[in-house]
Amino acid sequence: MDRKNREKEMASVLLSSLCFPAEDIVSGFSMLIEAAEDTALDNPVVVEDLALFLARAVVDEALAPQHLDEVETRFMGSDPIGTKVLQMARSLLKARLSGERILRCWGGWGNNSPRWAVEDVKDKITRLLEEYESGGGAREARRCIKELGMPFFHHEVVKKALIIVIEKRSERMWVLLRECLESCLITPNQMIKGFGRVGECIDDLALDNMSDLST
Repeated sequence: MDRKNREKEMASVLLSSLCFPAEDIVSGFSMLIEAAEDTALDNPVVVEDLALFLARAVVDEALAPQHLDEVETRFMGSDPIGTKVLQMARSLLKARLSGERILRCWGGWGNNSPRWAVEDVKDKITRLLEEYESGGGAREARRCIKELGMPFFHHEVVKKALIIVIEKRSERMWVLLRECLESCLITPNQMIKGFGRVGECIDDLALDNMSDLST
């Protein structure tokens, strides 16, 4: 947190791309908040920085919004700095156009990545998967995934592809995922993270796809 915005952006991107259990990320943020009073001696804006990192982790889906409550329970209101960090993070997430604003909190995604908002990227992923599912070629689908230029966000491709598998019993989507893995287009870490994200929402999927999930 004592580095420039470029390094902070790189740290946020790295956090979103690594396959850490949410519990470990919660523990990491808790440790940072515990040390915030000492950190403030060298970084007077530590509260603002921690709030931005927390909010960014939620937007990047490294954490779910409910994990903020879990961080809060570790302090039980006894840590004024922790309370300020969580209040600011929640305010940032509730603000108008919060997703896009938080994504640019450190000044954007850099010169080598498209400056798309997360929702735009998700829409592009949905369209390319739907086109492939309706009969498009695997090579074209892989090309579109590569052209996104966001390897740290490939877990979203995996998540959406798996949901299509569950909802439509799509063998073609399994083939695409296998080819993406075998060609190293999507890394094992991103695959694992995508599977983990589907696991986190499996209860919601089960409401509409109970027969598919039980076979």
